[in-house]
Amino acid sequence: MSGTRVVCFGNPWHGDDGFGHHVFRRLPGRIAAFDAGTAGLNALSYFEGCAKVVVVDAMRTGARVGTVHRLVASDLEPPGGELSLHDLGLTSLIAALREPPDVVVIGAEVGELRTFTDRLSPPLAAAVPTVLDLVVRECG
Repeated sequence: MSGTRVVCFGNPWHGDDGFGHHVFRRLPGRIAAFDAGTAGLNALSYFEGCAKVVVVDAMRTGARVGTVHRLVASDLEPPGGELSLHDLGLTSLIAALREPPDVVVIGAEVGELRTFTDRLSPPLAAAVPTVLDLVVRECG
């Protein structure tokens, strides 16, 4: 089983939703990192055969825009009821794994998403260096 992987989610053409993509582009080459885009269950292979996955994504928890969060899998709400192909979130992805790795989620709080732009809002752009530092620390 390999060590730690970083999986970055988000749509780079939806403004702040592309936060994970922006972090991915700045990660050091020594880190095993993957740009999962909006892959949903297609990202399962990134979670298999490793001890730990650090997920990077935009978040919406009600905090101030640009606030950086660090969560573990137990902090996430379990998927409800039936699995649906609509709105599959990270918890559904983890639930689909036979042997899930340790999962740490690092992201930044988003506000209103703008479409057809690859630019982050100033608060999200300011959060990128902090998230990079946290991800590098998680990878040891």
